[in-house]
Parts: sequence; C-alpha cells; structure tokens
Amino acid sequence: MLLKQNKRKVIKNIIFTSLLALLTGCGNSTALESFVGADPGLLKNNGKQVSQQTGSNQGKPSTADDVLLSDNTQNKPADNKAKVLESQSGLPPNFPKLFPLYPQAQLKQAKRENETSGRLTWNSPDNQKAIADYYETKLAANDWKIIKPFNLNPQLETAKAIAVKNDLRVDLTLVRSPNQNKANNNGTEISVIYQPIEADLSQTQPKSKPQQQPNSSNQEPKPKSQSQPSNTSDPKSFNSSGVDFQDLDQAPEQLRQPLESVAALDVLTPYTGNGNIELSKFAPNTIITRGEYARWLITANNRYFQDSSDKKIYLATTTNEPAFQDVKPNNPDFEAIQSLAEAGLIPSRLTEDSNNVLFKPDAPLTREDLLAWKVPLDMRQSLPKASIEAIKESWGFQDAGNIDSTAIRALYADFQNGDRSNVRRIFGYTTLFQPKKSVTRAEAAASLWYFGFQGDGVTAKEILATESKS
Repeated sequence: MLLKQNKRKVIKNIIFTSLLALLTGCGNSTALESFVGADPGLLKNNGKQVSQQTGSNQGKPSTADDVLLSDNTQNKPADNKAKVLESQSGLPPNFPKLFPLYPQAQLKQAKRENETSGRLTWNSPDNQKAIADYYETKLAANDWKIIKPFNLNPQLETAKAIAVKNDLRVDLTLVRSPNQNKANNNGTEISVIYQPIEADLSQTQPKSKPQQQPNSSNQEPKPKSQSQPSNTSDPKSFNSSGVDFQDLDQAPEQLRQPLESVAALDVLTPYTGNGNIELSKFAPNTIITRGEYARWLITANNRYFQDSSDKKIYLATTTNEPAFQDVKPNNPDFEAIQSLAEAGLIPSRLTEDSNNVLFKPDAPLTREDLLAWKVPLDMRQSLPKASIEAIKESWGFQDAGNIDSTAIRALYADFQNGDRSNVRRIFGYTTLFQPKKSVTRAEAAASLWYFGFQGDGVTAKEILATESKS
C-alpha cells in the first residue's frame, strides 16, 4: 500500500516538472497562444470575419462598403459606444441598404436619431469632385433622384446635394478639409443625413398653424379641396403637394396674397439651400436660381392650362440632345429647361442665338430673365419690336440702356398688359428696373399668379375658386 502511494507521488512530480518545462520553453511561442486562445468561430459576427487585433495593428473591413468606426470610439464608455456602433459595420441598422458608400472613406461617427432617421460622417483623403462624381453615378444606378445636385465652387468649403427615393430623403454634404491646400482640394469630410419625407413633414409642421393677419379686405382663402396637382408623383419635381408652407407670412406684404394663391396650386417647391431639410420652409425672401424658376414656370403653365393642349408645354425626354452644355439629362431641372428651350421660350443653341451654349442653372435669376421668359407665355405670340426709347417713354425707366435686348421687347409687351403686367404686380411703381438684380422666391412666385394678355387670361385665384366648387 505504501509502495503504491510513493509511485503516485513520483508520477505527479514527473508530470508537474514536464508541464513547467513546457510553459517555460514556450513562453513566446504562438503554439501556446493557439492552445489557450479563443475558438476562431467566436470571432465571427453576422457571418463576417473580424480581424483580431494584436498590438497596434487593427483589423480592416472585408468589403469597401463595410466601414468600421475609427479609434476615437475605442476609449468611450460602453454605453456610449453601444449607441454609436450599432452594427458590426458601424452603420445603424436603419441606414438605407441601397445607398452607396464611398469606398475610400473611414466612418468617423454614426448616430441613429430614431427608428427611421440618422446622421453619419466619414473622412476621405479624396477631393470633393471625385466624391461628387462617384455619387452622381452610383445614385443614378440605384434609382435615386437627385433633386439638388452638387454645385462645386473652388471658393466655397462646402458642397451639398439632396437625393430622394420612394419616401426617403438623403442630404449629402462634402466639406473640404481646412488643413488641406485649397489649390489641391484634397481631403474631404462626407456627411449624410437620412430621414423619411413623411417624418420630416410631421416634425417641421406645428400642431396649430399660427394665425396670419390679413393685409387687405380681399384676402383669398385657400380652398378646402384641390384637384390633383401636376407631376406630384415624380420625386424629382418635389412639388409642394400636401405641404403647408409655414413661413409665407415672412414675404413682403404686397406679395403675400399672390404668393399664397400660387402656393395653393402646388406648383412651388420647398427651399433646399444651406442644407435645409424642412419641407414646410419656403424661404420667400431668398434668391431663386434660374433652374428652379424654369421648373416653376413650366409646371405653373401646364397647371393653369391642363385642359388646353394648345397652351401646354410638352416635356422633353432625357434622350433628347441637350440644348445647353451645362444641363445634362441627370440634372433635376433638365426636363423643364430643355422643354423651354425646345419651345423657343429661352435663348439656346436651338434658336437664332447660337452663342448661348450655357444655361447656368445654379446662377441667380435676374429681373430681365424673369420678364424675358414669362411674358411670351402671357402673349402666346412673338414679342413686339421695341427700342430703349420706347421703354423710357412707356415705363420711364432711367436705366433702360442697361437692359438686354430680349428683355426690352418683353418689357414693352408687358406694359401693354396694364394692371395685369408682371412689373406692376411684382415691383410696383418704380423708375428703376435694375435688370441685373436677383429675384427672390416670393417675387418669382408672384409672377406666376396670372397668365394672359390684355384681359384674355386666368389668375390663380380664379382656378382655386373653380376647383373649390367642383
């Protein structure tokens, strides 16, 4: 019995000595690490292999679209990190799956605002143009409609775009890195805000509409029912169907009544400048661009004359050869601008003015632009011949010599329209036309209150009154 116990002690000592030698000799060996390491299967999450970090080496995402957050989240408390890193890729689970992700970018922050909205920020070493070109191509390939394209300006640090698909809206902002040389334009921060259009409406509209004080005894009430607006099913047009603009009372008093009537026709679009995401914001005193007014003009004309095919302007297709070099088929205002050009209502290479190869859709609309485009739709015939002297004698403008020749003819015809002239309705009495002055959104909308010439026409008020009875 004693012999057996001694043998057991000897065996235990031998085993202990062998293990101690093994541990000492293999202290720096990967064999021991693999022996005591975690099961490799545990390193998988959602079917994606995550690289194990050793020392300062970090794992990289397996695909270009699977972007990990940067190290600035590594040292944050567990609860804060969980709010930011909501999935293994770093993207919130409600992020639109078909929205393209720029491959050469590292996700910096991801925040889910609620169940359907969120904000994300990436850093990229590439310049704004490369990123803008990528999104222009990828968004179109994934059936996104760009309602506001990027306007790259070397003098500005920021470029913005807005895309919509179904009921979702995404705001893209490219901010040039302040530490980079402006000449090289390298290094860009990419910001994305995504949210449903319906959610945006419910968040921006107050529960009760503030009461607006009437500015005249002839205030025009909005009808309770309106006919089906033109082109509202197309996200690209982004019309105001169902949108009750909350800031129309900020317009000048003399423009408020025509502005409210035109807005009730659902032909105006929300303000999308400066990254605005409030669909109920009209911004009446903000400058309007040439491209947006072209869209308003053709939409309003076809809305007024929806039952008169001889007065409607048929929309051009994206297969038509562009009338302007800077307005391609992927431009959100292409149909409107191309249609006006093909109808001969705006100078282009299709008309006698073959030097007009650029439209400049993002440039401000000027007073002489507005008159030159709108008056032909009032007259429905060729503009009359006119001279600077005729404008001085009729309107009494002191700056008649500074007005473009086409606008001279339009102004002379507009004078023949009496109290229904665009100039009197928009600018009132003035001895200075200021042809190069930019037009506000409220002024542009007021120009659409009436289409017609010398008593043969129709107002927005009359259309609304007719539809309210039907």
